[in-house]
Amino acid sequence: MAADRTFCTDFALAQGEPLAGTGAMAERHLFIRWPKGKWRRPRYQSAGMDEVLQQAIHQSYGPGRYVGLLESDGQPDLELVSFPDGRTALPSSQEEAAELIRLWAGGTPLTGPALPRPVILCCTDAKVNACCALYGFPIYKALREKAGAFGFDVMQCTHFGGCHFAPSLIVMPQRSRYGRLTPNDIPAFLASLAAGEFYLPAFKGRPELSEIEQCVEITAAQWAEANGLTQADVRLLDPAVETDGRATAEAEAGSTRLRIALEQRSFHVHGTCRSVVEDEGKAVLRWVVTAVVPEAMLAPA
Repeated sequence: MAADRTFCTDFALAQGEPLAGTGAMAERHLFIRWPKGKWRRPRYQSAGMDEVLQQAIHQSYGPGRYVGLLESDGQPDLELVSFPDGRTALPSSQEEAAELIRLWAGGTPLTGPALPRPVILCCTDAKVNACCALYGFPIYKALREKAGAFGFDVMQCTHFGGCHFAPSLIVMPQRSRYGRLTPNDIPAFLASLAAGEFYLPAFKGRPELSEIEQCVEITAAQWAEANGLTQADVRLLDPAVETDGRATAEAEAGSTRLRIALEQRSFHVHGTCRSVVEDEGKAVLRWVVTAVVPEAMLAPA
């Protein structure tokens, strides 16, 4: 890769686009183990796939569902792995795999053995975006070296969104999304996960929350940790009040009520490295926290 090349992750960092609030993701994931050297773009046209399997993968995309590929990593090719239930199946043929994928898309879970440990999914899919190789693969290698001691397995997978926040990770079954990790972050990241906590410096937010709620919860958790409390001490309160691109929300951190102010800001975004080269990108509105006021600091009414 050329030393002077601009990557979409670097562009996003230069723009100051925040991670918090980008935790949205599909409710259900299904992966097919397929050799990484055969991954293609689009993934359902990867080398060696029969038409019946290609069609099943393509037709099983849908609202709340993601279908992707896992590197085999010494496991049997064609094995199916679903999340967040952590179930597996090992079809005897591509035809059987296609049928199981269609059944899964219709709501029928896999019935094979359960995965023994939580899993960290790491996108290393350079076929979709160069950043996922540049930033994702070193993180995958660092995680493979250390994650086992913390009780986690690590799998490299195809693109699941958020290329410009590479490396892109999902922790399953918690469905927690992370970005912008560096190899130096890995020990603290794994220690946080093992303790049942989010690693806040790289956390995008819980997917079941709105963008504003994700921003508020992360901010409150950061305030809590800085003031001798824990993430478990944080609780969101009433829904945020929005007016003309500004919002106010409240959360509790222990016995302290936090009033958190936010505003929408425009960021110039390139979602992929190709976009940096081929088009002008686009402007997106993102919620950004502008102030955190503990209850004791609030002016009397």
